[in-house]
Amino acid sequence: MRQISRMVKFLGELFKHICRGSPKSSIMLIDLRHHICLECNEYDKKNKQCLECGCDINRERTLFNKLAWKDQKCPLEKW
Repeated sequence: MRQISRMVKFLGELFKHICRGSPKSSIMLIDLRHHICLECNEYDKKNKQCLECGCDINRERTLFNKLAWKDQKCPLEKW
């Protein structure tokens, strides 16, 4: 059930991001957010995913990577 909830949250944020024009983060901002996420207790190392919001935690992909979406915030208010 938690997985479905994370998916719904993620899809909601994706929709908002697209409606805002899909603003992209700088490489420096992505790196900063990435480092913070890697240190977080909600980071699933095996799946490289946030257990709170369901987003993938990586530096490579931008389409489904909230770290690369400039208009996003961490649901735990860490960035």
